[in-house]
Amino acid sequence: MHLKSFFIFTILTIFNSFTYSQNSKYDKVFSETAQVLLSSNPKKALHNTDYLYKISQNNLERIKACMLKATILRQYGLRNEAISSLKRADSLVLIDQNYTMQARINGFLSTLYRENEIYSIGKIHLQKAVAVSRKIKDKNEMYKFQGNLSQELAYYEMYALNYSKAISNLKAGNQLFKKAGASIDVNFQTAVNDEMIAKNFLLLNKTDSSLTYYQKAYKELEASQSSQSPLKGFIYNGFASVYTAIGDYPKALLNYQKAEEIAEASNFFTLKQEVYTSLMEFYKKTDNQKYIEYNERNVKLTKDDEYNRKIIADDLIKTLHKKQSINQSNYKKSTYIIIGICICIVLLTIGIYFYRRKQDYKKFKNFIDKNAAATLNEENDQEVLKAVTAKKDTSREYMSEATENSILNGLQELKKSHYYLNKDISLNSVAAELNINQRYLSYVINKHKAKDFASYINELRINYIIDRLKNDENYLKYKISYLADQCGFSSHSRFTITFKKVTGVSPMNFITYLQKENEEKK
Repeated sequence: MHLKSFFIFTILTIFNSFTYSQNSKYDKVFSETAQVLLSSNPKKALHNTDYLYKISQNNLERIKACMLKATILRQYGLRNEAISSLKRADSLVLIDQNYTMQARINGFLSTLYRENEIYSIGKIHLQKAVAVSRKIKDKNEMYKFQGNLSQELAYYEMYALNYSKAISNLKAGNQLFKKAGASIDVNFQTAVNDEMIAKNFLLLNKTDSSLTYYQKAYKELEASQSSQSPLKGFIYNGFASVYTAIGDYPKALLNYQKAEEIAEASNFFTLKQEVYTSLMEFYKKTDNQKYIEYNERNVKLTKDDEYNRKIIADDLIKTLHKKQSINQSNYKKSTYIIIGICICIVLLTIGIYFYRRKQDYKKFKNFIDKNAAATLNEENDQEVLKAVTAKKDTSREYMSEATENSILNGLQELKKSHYYLNKDISLNSVAAELNINQRYLSYVINKHKAKDFASYINELRINYIIDRLKNDENYLKYKISYLADQCGFSSHSRFTITFKKVTGVSPMNFITYLQKENEEKK
């Protein structure tokens, strides 16, 4: 979602709002790094953060250096390294009991874990950030930070498809921004939140409410100090999506064109991606040739961005692990050392590559073996069920054993019909099909399948497509996007992520290994 990018803007605003110390050298380097080098020369910026840490005169300056380093690393996709930098800052902030910085660090950690899809740990840091923020003595600072947290809270609700709760969090955030007063650009911050609120209303198919909040966000942005922000492009794109939803295609196209103009002028990747995707879906309904054009644009945009980020990320990784240059009087000796290091890196890279390939193949074999065993034992599910239910918990039962068995039997019958291939399937729809309470269904799946409803359905889908790959060689020739569609996934990326979680290997590698095994059997 596009406001992830605005988080960097927020971080930099926070840095600039700190009271400057007497360390003028530190302030000068910090300002140049945060405002100029962060985008123009990330390698130099990363080097500067280590230098800033070295010349820091107190813990606050060290914490700022660590957070700036984390911001740089996150911007180029190195989230694990960013987390390490923030943990270093967190250990320092506990010494000084600086609640403002402690809250910010935990808020930042929550974002990073969420982006890594480690939601359980992310929520722990989010809850900690909320709790610590209440201890901030400066009320304006507290309201400003809690207002920013409302966006983070909303992201978690949106991931869980709780759009109404996301809206409530964002509305509460707007009230907090207003309480913060002149210490922030209230109009801009509320415009950001209202644009998100509008998007959530659209996801709820409440087009009137969505349109109202997009209009509100537009007016607030116009009145803000950042009226030409790329946010305007997102708002125009939102207007267009609403008009598309209600069938007013001329107005939709007009707003899409405005959004595209801003996207091209700003060259803001996330905005361009969102606009191209929206136009692709729009032209899918109205102009097949244009649909193909924007589909190709979107693919190229994503590939170019991934390529550029990879180059920079690889450069930053090398910078992180590179030892300080040693001044050598003997140039020949230095040359030999560099050559030796390069040879070691090449050999290590080759070794790691072959090791990972070997480990990947082991995962594939293990999964195939387990999958085969599970298939052979599938007919004994009812006996296993009886054995499981025989082990009664001494605590009070949530429902009767008969009800549990009935739900499990119902799921087993539905499974035979491949109901999980329906892209629109939901907990509510399955509960309705089984004529039971959705909470009962969720409870039984959690208890007996050891996973939530979405994970259970996704695993069934993956097992289905694996069965097709194993038993129909034609499937080995299909594109990954087609396989994803065949087993009920709405996106190529979600299918790939889920496939790797279930099997331990990517779909492409799985198919390669399966083809290899088929050839060996012939």
